[in-house]
Amino acid sequence: MNGLMNLRKRIIAISLFCAIFLTVQLTEATAAVMSNDIQETTAEHNWVEYSTDIKEFEVGTHEITYWKNFMRYTRTCTISHVIRTVVYYCDIHDITKSETFLEDIVHSEKHSH
Repeated sequence: MNGLMNLRKRIIAISLFCAIFLTVQLTEATAAVMSNDIQETTAEHNWVEYSTDIKEFEVGTHEITYWKNFMRYTRTCTISHVIRTVVYYCDIHDITKSETFLEDIVHSEKHSH
């Protein structure tokens, strides 16, 4: 019984040592990444709009119910998203960045949401 208690204590001590070691390593890695981010943001960029693309993607369907001449009807409404993507280019650093915007949500059937 005493040997089992010593084994448990050793396992707990080793686990705590590993946890502390990993925490220190992750903290150092995060600090290094943050210092790189600060250095990158101090450089001036010359962002110029390079291209714009607009696409419509079908994202799902749902059933709508409506009444006509005291009869209940059901239809399927297709939902689409209109997405606009703008690409910017920085000629100083030879890098690009992009932004994506949800322009519109289109329903194939006219109905209240």
